[in-house]
Amino acid sequence: MGKNSCSTICERAMKLFQRFGLKAVTMDDVSKEMSISKKTLYTFFQNKSDLVDQAIRKKMKSHKSELDSIKKSKENAIEELMANHSMLINILEQFGKNFFALRKYYPSTFDWASHQRKNTIIKSCKANLERGISEGIYKSDIDIEKISLLRYFSLTGITEDETLSESPELRNSLLNKSLVMHVQYIATKRGVTCLNDTLQSNKNAKSFLI
Repeated sequence: MGKNSCSTICERAMKLFQRFGLKAVTMDDVSKEMSISKKTLYTFFQNKSDLVDQAIRKKMKSHKSELDSIKKSKENAIEELMANHSMLINILEQFGKNFFALRKYYPSTFDWASHQRKNTIIKSCKANLERGISEGIYKSDIDIEKISLLRYFSLTGITEDETLSESPELRNSLLNKSLVMHVQYIATKRGVTCLNDTLQSNKNAKSFLI
């Protein structure tokens, strides 16, 4: 499997978790997926908890890299924010229900991931607000600290509601509306125009307006 075998196992295990559920997948399943013995698998991971922990850490690291790439590739703060939002929806579609299994069965990993997620969201939001102000599409007198916290609690309040996980269409609609309301509150007139233009160019724009 080469030098990157640990990363490869984590990546393939994460796909199994996404497909069958975090609780259902066993170390036997992972070893069969990788075509290796359990003995070999245990040279990389102490147990399933260790595998879950390492897989989550690697996945979150890749998410941070993706956020950095989005920031560099988008023309303005609103386009960046919309792309970040699409990334969030994609993550929820892939791993949403496993969030609650992680909280229940792997609390240490969940606590670490929650702390990292909070830091990442708030840091990303602050940077986006500063970028938008410098571009003249966000109001210059907004309270960056408080709005970043408000954005974080808005996102987590929706994504961590277990009843909404059973209704992803409603959950995603609430997230979309939350994003639009966030931008409408902080945007200048030019920013509102930019938001409308971005929504019009988004093939899923209707979902933001329902």
